[in-house]
Amino acid sequence: MNPILVASYSPDITEHLRLAREYGCGLEIQAFSNPSVMEYSWRELLARYKEQLRNFEGPLSFHGAFFDMSTASPDPRIVAVTRQRYLLSMDIAAELGAKHIVFHTNFLPMIRTEQYRREWIERQREFWSEMSEELAKRDLEVALENMWDPDPFVLHGLFYDLTIPHLGICLDVSHAYLYRHNKKSDVKIWFDVLAPYIIHVHMNNSRGVVDEHLALNVTGGALNYARLLPYIFRLPRTPWLIIEIDNHQALEQSLAFLQRLYPDHFHPRR
Repeated sequence: MNPILVASYSPDITEHLRLAREYGCGLEIQAFSNPSVMEYSWRELLARYKEQLRNFEGPLSFHGAFFDMSTASPDPRIVAVTRQRYLLSMDIAAELGAKHIVFHTNFLPMIRTEQYRREWIERQREFWSEMSEELAKRDLEVALENMWDPDPFVLHGLFYDLTIPHLGICLDVSHAYLYRHNKKSDVKIWFDVLAPYIIHVHMNNSRGVVDEHLALNVTGGALNYARLLPYIFRLPRTPWLIIEIDNHQALEQSLAFLQRLYPDHFHPRR
């Protein structure tokens, strides 16, 4: 059965934690992806979270640094800074007890050459091969999240025949919809192409123009989750499903929507 988690980008996780307990969900911690937190206040925030999560029984995931990060840069200094930020993210995630950690692909779709795509894939493979031992030490699985990826074949090119352990895909459904090049293509193709590698799914809605993180069943939403969820629940690796919504009312609306459709996935804890 797929674990369901709620994600909070805010440093104050009080309401998300309450809802996670009320609905029997896990929690994805995203505040450490903020560069100012990573630079100035991560120690204080880590101490606060450890206290808040002391008796939390749900699964934990963690969103690592992503602003301006590039694991596939041709500039070795950029890659070195990225590695440093990723290692710190991994250390914090492990100390909190998280089992999944999310990093973005940060593929640049404006560079429309096959050479860029080919070299991006080669550098990603090299970077994650070198990081594999670090992940194993911390008992973490990395889920690489599509951000501006124009199609699912970028990630498919990376993962096809890949032998790097502790590495999978985080499919962000709204990103797949908003940033696809072929505006007539169906989001379901992302699930078809990437199904063997998906271990993590980010879910929220938008009105089809910008990434708004609206309720799953918001009126006028561009994505029909009642139609998409059966595809998600049939994915072979039983991915963790993350409702990525900071607004508490929209989050609770989404939890109630999911609970109506799939009541067996919820086990409230008090």
